[in-house]
Amino acid sequence: TRFKQGNSALDCGSGDIYDNGNGSLMRMLPIVFYLYNNEFSELEEIEIINNISSLTHKHEISCLGCKIYCDYVKQLLNGIDKKIAIKNIQNKDYSSYYSYKSINEYRRILIGDISKLTIDEIKSSGYVVDTLEASLWCTLNSNSYEGAVSKAVNLGNDTDTIGAITGSLNGIIYGKDNIPMNWLN
Repeated sequence: TRFKQGNSALDCGSGDIYDNGNGSLMRMLPIVFYLYNNEFSELEEIEIINNISSLTHKHEISCLGCKIYCDYVKQLLNGIDKKIAIKNIQNKDYSSYYSYKSINEYRRILIGDISKLTIDEIKSSGYVVDTLEASLWCTLNSNSYEGAVSKAVNLGNDTDTIGAITGSLNGIIYGKDNIPMNWLN
């Protein structure tokens, strides 16, 4: 609607604090492949990620969630173990590009050991932070594609998005051959 009203595409996304849904996060996987297969500076990558997120979700919290996801997936694409990849993400300094307030929203991912949280501490809502936490928690607490995706959808609530994002992470980790045949069929 905003685009039809004459707004530029990058100004169409919602930028209010209450508009930090997970829609842009679930569409980031193709962007990661684009970034991974081309050489960009950190600043260029952030601009691309923020612009793509801003098509629907332009608040900084949403953009940062997309950046964290992209950084994690790039680690996985490089063959780095999922637990080492999360440690590498924790060693990144996002403060040059994102505010402390937004970074603090992701403290359970960026500071703590999210894999140690109990299932009762994981929220499977449509809030971008909750979605990224749930997807990473399911990934870090499973040893197979099927186990991670099953865990994700059994969290309840926003199962389609959390399942899709968890599936993207674990598809990279375990490969297509480890997706159950009955699921593929």
